[in-house]
Amino acid sequence: MVNGTQVGPYHQKDVQGWIRAGYVNLKDPAWYEGCNAWVTVEDIPGINKTPTGHTVDGHLVPPFEAYDGDDPYIFVSYAHKDSEKIFKEISFLHDEGYNIWYDEGIGASSEWPEEIANAVIGCSIFLVFISPRSTASVNCRNEINLALNENKPFLAVYTEESVLPPGLRLRMGDLQAILSYKLPMERYQKKLKDALDQLLGRRKKSTSYRPNSASATVFANAVNSVPRKRKKPQAKPKKLSRKRPKKLKIRTKKPSIVYRDSKPFVVWMILGIVIIIFSYSSCKMLEIIEKKKNQSEVDVIK
Repeated sequence: MVNGTQVGPYHQKDVQGWIRAGYVNLKDPAWYEGCNAWVTVEDIPGINKTPTGHTVDGHLVPPFEAYDGDDPYIFVSYAHKDSEKIFKEISFLHDEGYNIWYDEGIGASSEWPEEIANAVIGCSIFLVFISPRSTASVNCRNEINLALNENKPFLAVYTEESVLPPGLRLRMGDLQAILSYKLPMERYQKKLKDALDQLLGRRKKSTSYRPNSASATVFANAVNSVPRKRKKPQAKPKKLSRKRPKKLKIRTKKPSIVYRDSKPFVVWMILGIVIIIFSYSSCKMLEIIEKKKNQSEVDVIK
């Protein structure tokens, strides 16, 4: 049933395709052969509840409309050749409550470069899915360069092993990235959500319990109403002292004869030696003078 009108019957594959395209809501009323009453579309056996793009006339239909509002949103950059894989990625994020903008939201009469530029400038997070096709795409490289020039919070997800061109390697070498092809699906999705929440400034709710004022008052009154028994004071056990015994100091008497200051003795001894040397040298000088005098007298007599 669509918009209150009963339609059908249709094949299950057709219904699944309309769900992925967003034409049918999982909560819409439905009926299938063998069912006794009306149920919802999500209750039909074999229906996949995760909407992704489906093919119509050889073209992949986007899974949902791009976000158009004033709340923070994520700009998704990807190569159109990777649409089938990327539509599953953004469908997961859309189901988790993130506002997603991708190039599906461009109208037929709008200028493509202008719409893309405005969407990049206005986004809260720039998310790019890296693959050999996206690194070779001129449009993807232009989107990346614009986001980096605008200093947008940046996150790169490598869907497969890829080698960045030198220009992108220079600009994206030290930016945050997730290698999804090396991680299990659950771990990758958790890591992706944590990274996006961190870039959006979201904080995890605290799980600690804090009672409100009413419950705290009731609890306090209940505790105070119960009579308390007085406990008998118990003698505290004496604590063993862990102090080390003091060392005994033994004082020894000094000898009666002590040269407290040996400097004057040394000075006098040096002075005596100097006097002896001076006297000895003086005597020698006098002897030499006397010899020269006698020699001169002998020469005069001759």
